[in-house]
Amino acid sequence: MPSYDFDTDICLFDLDGTLVSTIEASELTWTDLCKKHGVDPQELFKHSHGARSAEMLARFFPQLDNSQNQMTIALEKQMADNYISTVKLIPGAKDLLLSLDKDTTNNKAKLHERKWAIVTSGTPYLAFSWFNNILKEVGKPDVFVTGLDVTKGKPDPMGYQMAKDKLADLWNLDLNGTSGVQSVVFEDAPIGIKAGKAIGAITIGITTSYPKELLFAAGADYVVDDLTHVTVVKNSETGKITLKVTNPLTK
Repeated sequence: MPSYDFDTDICLFDLDGTLVSTIEASELTWTDLCKKHGVDPQELFKHSHGARSAEMLARFFPQLDNSQNQMTIALEKQMADNYISTVKLIPGAKDLLLSLDKDTTNNKAKLHERKWAIVTSGTPYLAFSWFNNILKEVGKPDVFVTGLDVTKGKPDPMGYQMAKDKLADLWNLDLNGTSGVQSVVFEDAPIGIKAGKAIGAITIGITTSYPKELLFAAGADYVVDDLTHVTVVKNSETGKITLKVTNPLTK
């Protein structure tokens, strides 16, 4: 069983499809809207996973007024409120996040700050609801970038760069140092992989929404079936995180 270890300063996670399986909730919600306005949902699904809802509304429902993000918020509120029973944790997600909070060199004492952040295309209402429910045991991290915090969605790197900068500030990391701040991006969508590569991150693709071929084509360094294949080997207040990827998929 092949495995690969590497060091990083911080970890950056997409949310929907990467930590929580929301594809059924998403498709049910979009299908409701598509039926109402005569749009082919299958055509929309070719582009929607990993993208901001506002961009999909503008592309497929240009007749709807979303000037104040009111349609985006209503759509994602419907998803969180009506279809939460279909949402499940990606295997290994909770264990990985909790392990990133512990100092392996000090009896697994809790770190004073988290070395990981969320970068999602979803709205705050939708994204926070997953941490209020299915990820309640983990709790929402302080560095949390949503689709309403950026003016450009993935594959633009704005969201990931914003989270990287904030974590670097929290941990007094030198963004302009010799090696810069090393980061790992976890993503289920090709556009997210591209955004991660654009900030110089190691990228780990999860095949919950797209086949491995598309994730590798987007530039993923590793591709796994789920997060049980990623574990924390070492972590501390003063050192880097050492991650292990076990039995990754091959091209």
